[in-house]
Amino acid sequence: MDDETKSIAPKELKELKRVYEKLCLWSEKFKIIERLTTIEDEILNLHDSSFNNEKCGKCNELELLFSTKKRLNEELEQIRNRPDQHIRVQDVAAAFKSLGKKVSKREILDMMWEVDEKLDNVVDWDEFSLMFARNIHDNTGLEPAGFYHMVQFMIYDRDDNGKVSVDETMNMLYARVGREKMETIIIKLFGDGDGSAFKEEGSQGGEIDFNRYWDVVEREQMKRFEESELGKTLLEKKRKK
Repeated sequence: MDDETKSIAPKELKELKRVYEKLCLWSEKFKIIERLTTIEDEILNLHDSSFNNEKCGKCNELELLFSTKKRLNEELEQIRNRPDQHIRVQDVAAAFKSLGKKVSKREILDMMWEVDEKLDNVVDWDEFSLMFARNIHDNTGLEPAGFYHMVQFMIYDRDDNGKVSVDETMNMLYARVGREKMETIIIKLFGDGDGSAFKEEGSQGGEIDFNRYWDVVEREQMKRFEESELGKTLLEKKRKK
């Protein structure tokens, strides 16, 4: 393991591996999971409706749905067990789509290029963990972070509902940055944007979606850059022009 990745806390490393395994071949898994969700809803609706043994039409429909569900789960397991476990361009695109964030193909290609150290058009575990380590230690705002922002959100989103809660975020941040910095980050993510304390409400103290998260972390990264020595120098040169 690279020296930079050794600094990732064990708890965070475990969650990072979870997200990596999820993203590997995600475009193929995502399509199956979407179909499974639809089938499970249909099964639930049929179970909720009143029927008896004489209504064989619904019985046959349920049997077909259960059979399809079994087949799709088997296909999903086959994908998870394939030896070529890595992240491709289409997997990143599918991940952003599943999170409700619109990004262009050019933006996705740029994110991949920034992480793909081996230039083989895929991201493996070494590249993935190195990207994460570099970003969590970046104090300048210069490290390419689009890919990282998506991954960090998915790490926070432990219940996989497409949102991150105060509880989930605090759980991961405390070990890395300590209580004071954790509270500052929480206020920025979940507050009203004026730096004041926020009111905990809703599920797990309040939740935000990926678009809200993205806007906040992109803004904070720009602030870090502007406050860095290089950022100050470039801004000063710009003012003198």
